[in-house]
Amino acid sequence: MSKIVAFMTSPRKNGYCSKVLNKVIEGAKSKGAEVVVYDLNEDGVKGCQGCNYCRKNEGCATKDKLQPMYEDIKEADAIVAAFPIYFYNISGQGKILIDRLYPVIDSSFAPRYPGKKAITIYAQGADNADAFKAQIDATNNFFKAFGWDVEKTFVVAGTSSPDFKLDDKLMEDAVEAGKALV
Repeated sequence: MSKIVAFMTSPRKNGYCSKVLNKVIEGAKSKGAEVVVYDLNEDGVKGCQGCNYCRKNEGCATKDKLQPMYEDIKEADAIVAAFPIYFYNISGQGKILIDRLYPVIDSSFAPRYPGKKAITIYAQGADNADAFKAQIDATNNFFKAFGWDVEKTFVVAGTSSPDFKLDDKLMEDAVEAGKALV
């Protein structure tokens, strides 16, 4: 059975990131995948403490709700992460995720768990899907540095419009992308 680890970095439980992420998960589960979800907005999630434990050891010294994610990532076939864009960059919760993924590279910056497929999802208020391309590329480049192949990136733009609706085609594409991870 395929295993997928999904990360939600939005404080909005029913926001656009969550809706697209849930469609990717739906697609993966429809093909029999086990999906483990980590919500970075939950209580009990800490940021990186900069202790450098992970430079000499596999894993992280911080004991919180994210502690099991390292073993889950090690066992996973794919990673999915959803990031809202707030104030010109990924959310604070998204930054915590990126920082806490430092242990997935070793002290020489070689990936510890390479070869994973990945999907990233971004939602932003700006109408222009390229408005935050630099930030999206930078975040995707972390995944590439971890040795993960970003196979699909969804950018949901224009979410601040009062008339905004998620496109049916985008949601179908999200389901299909989830299926392709398995």
